Amino acid sequence: MIDSSKLDVVVAAIVLLAATTACSSSDDGAAADTDATDTSATDTNATDTSATTPDISSSDAGEDTGSSGEAADSSTDGGPPVSGELLVLSYNIAGLPQGISSSDPERYIPQISPLLNAYELVLAQEDFWYHDVLLTDIEHPNLSDPSPANPAEMGIGDGLNRFSQTPFGELERQQWYACHGMLDCASDCLGRKGWSFARHTLADGVEVDVYNLHMEAGGCPEDIEIRTQATLNLAAAIAERSDGRALVVAGDFNLRATDPEDVTPLENIINGAGLTDVCDALDCGDERIDHIMVRSGTSVTLDPLMWWVPEEFVDARTGDPLSDHLPVAARLSWSG
Repeated sequence: MIDSSKLDVVVAAIVLLAATTACSSSDDGAAADTDATDTSATDTNATDTSATTPDISSSDAGEDTGSSGEAADSSTDGGPPVSGELLVLSYNIAGLPQGISSSDPERYIPQISPLLNAYELVLAQEDFWYHDVLLTDIEHPNLSDPSPANPAEMGIGDGLNRFSQTPFGELERQQWYACHGMLDCASDCLGRKGWSFARHTLADGVEVDVYNLHMEAGGCPEDIEIRTQATLNLAAAIAERSDGRALVVAGDFNLRATDPEDVTPLENIINGAGLTDVCDALDCGDERIDHIMVRSGTSVTLDPLMWWVPEEFVDARTGDPLSDHLPVAARLSWSG
């Protein structure tokens, strides 16, 4: 999220970061979100996470599957199916440069890093400027390469990165078809928001397609139009790449089911790709703009077991949230 009181800093940063490329039909913004209801100060509709947060520290990773909980025997053709559980975290870490970010990334991102190790699949948004810092205590063996590698020279990228205990194939990155706002309407055109895709292998013969996304953030009419069309485009991209495959689609959607203008774009992606929002499936009663959605495939089943807002992502001294978003997490069962 960009602090609107710091737009003079933003202007200077645009020059310094070489991020002044105008938005076109092939360039999209990576701006921060303006929905303050995802901050701790205004998150009054949050569920009682103290009652639902699992003891993830006691989960045993399966040696062969890399997934937590019980993993069934591996199988060859004709053998029994394999199964296990997967802990997923989606987190917008507010990683714009210090002074532009409405968070305090220089203080908070070093604290975020070690906390990510409790989750087998981490999907990060706004991992723009401090990627090397975020990696400091990361223990996941499978990491995405940031794009671009050097934002100080090449400008702010899409901020979408993933850290996984299980291997994944080639990572594809796509920008949204358009963006709106350089210094207004949430400044979405300051970067290159969009989605990323890779195929993850949970066990022999068990693959899940994982999409990480960050939607247009602004509330101007143009932003709403872009979000609506972007969800249609994403559903079409999923149909092209992942027909019949199990899916995890997560990230900062900037869409909330209780906002009238967000109902149609949410339906576009949920119905268009056959997804289930984990929070809704478990009747969590907590409407957010950050979502984890899943779908079973023809040979791999994914079922939601638990959804929660992790409590540990707070400053060690003050107890303040480590980002202007709260992370969301899910425990999924899988079999194949």
